[in-house]
Amino acid sequence: MTTTPDNPAQLLDDPNVITLTMEQAWKILGIGRTTAFHAYRKTGHLMAGVPVLRVGRRCLVSASHLRAVLGRPEPTREVAQ
Repeated sequence: MTTTPDNPAQLLDDPNVITLTMEQAWKILGIGRTTAFHAYRKTGHLMAGVPVLRVGRRCLVSASHLRAVLGRPEPTREVAQ
C-alpha cells in the first residue's frame, strides 16, 4: 500500500500516478470542494483541459492532463540496469 504525501502536488512528480481523486486535484489547484464539483457538474471538467473521469460513483482526474494545464513536465521513469 502506498502512502499519500503530505503535499498533494508531490503526486504530480510520481510517474506511477495516472489518476488523482477530485480531493487531491482540488488541493493541488488550491480551490475548494464546492468550486471543484460545481465546475465538474457544469462542464464535465475540473477546469479547461482537465476532464473528470467518472468511474461508478468515483470522480477521477487524469494526472497527465493536470500536469499539462499547470505547465509541469511528465515525470520520467527510472530505468533499472
